[in-house]
Amino acid sequence: MGNLTSNSNSPAAGSELLLRPATEEDAPAWDGFVERHPHARFAHLWGYRRVLEGAYGYRCAYLSIFAGDRRVGVFPSIVVRRGGARLISQPFIEYGGPLIEGLSTEQQKLLPSMLLRAAREHGCQSIEIRGGIGCEPMLESEYCVKHPLHSYAVLDLAPKEQLWRKALTNEARKGVNRAQKAGLTVDVRRSAAAVGDPFYDLYLISMKRLGVPPHSRQFFTQLAAGIGDHLVAAWVMDKAAPVAMLLGAVAGQRIQIFITASDPQAWASRPNDLAHWELIQWAFSTGLREFDFGSARYEGQIQFKKKWGVSLYEYGYYLIGEPNSAAIRQIHTVQTSSRLMTAMSSLWRTAVPTKVTGLLGPSLRKLLTK
Repeated sequence: MGNLTSNSNSPAAGSELLLRPATEEDAPAWDGFVERHPHARFAHLWGYRRVLEGAYGYRCAYLSIFAGDRRVGVFPSIVVRRGGARLISQPFIEYGGPLIEGLSTEQQKLLPSMLLRAAREHGCQSIEIRGGIGCEPMLESEYCVKHPLHSYAVLDLAPKEQLWRKALTNEARKGVNRAQKAGLTVDVRRSAAAVGDPFYDLYLISMKRLGVPPHSRQFFTQLAAGIGDHLVAAWVMDKAAPVAMLLGAVAGQRIQIFITASDPQAWASRPNDLAHWELIQWAFSTGLREFDFGSARYEGQIQFKKKWGVSLYEYGYYLIGEPNSAAIRQIHTVQTSSRLMTAMSSLWRTAVPTKVTGLLGPSLRKLLTK
């Protein structure tokens, strides 16, 4: 699908660099590479492909990157025709892009043109990479441009006592103490149990409150089937009743959280604070090194994540296309603060019944390709 030869002193020096379409037989080797990579997120795992195909019907374009017979990278993406045919890596999540190792800066500089040639074989004229952590050397290429958007938040994990005293703010400690005094407890569940009933009911309530179209129930069942025990949730219990769930997924040395679902009637007891604190402790106890809170876009969200002692890093989109073309000048992200989107969000919150949101939401979600 494209090749170049390197004469650098990198570990891949002297070997021809190749992009090959990945097949189901590649899944074990693909996931093994992802699990070892320092920038991996769960959306890079092979099982996420099964989610995108099974729940949304996307056509996926997954590429393995080889230097000779050695795997040096993976690139997951989907084909999107709306708004100009392009590859997106990855939808519905903050992180995507190629994971690569052992390539010289010069090879990484040449990688965008190789990926673009591969995209054209899928009828696409550009590539949209979300997050693209570790992709900075590609900016040396005239085919690649980065558009900064906002920040993402990461907590370096440490023993409980150290985090409690040195990382958490007084506000975070007060929230955890209030939840514990209210008698709330936490049960950490994995795989299908992480998204079992009544997870989806609470999720629909939370998404309606936020004015955001939800994923289908099938999305979560496919996710559990696709990534298995990588899927983890902290269920906050008031006696026998779940009142909040914090859903995340593990890849490599980090857990990334991406869904918070809770009962508004329980908020006074601060169940969401307890869910975060208990899942942070669980992550450290299992040997993980990072707790990824995901994007930090608006002030309330930023302040909530800062109270856990996170560090903020720049987040953006990498666009690959012909030099100076419109494809790399304009991103396709939805402006959630626009007048139209604000009005639509308000209508979703106030006029659409909760059960109906589960039926209409997935189609809107795919249309927005968020």
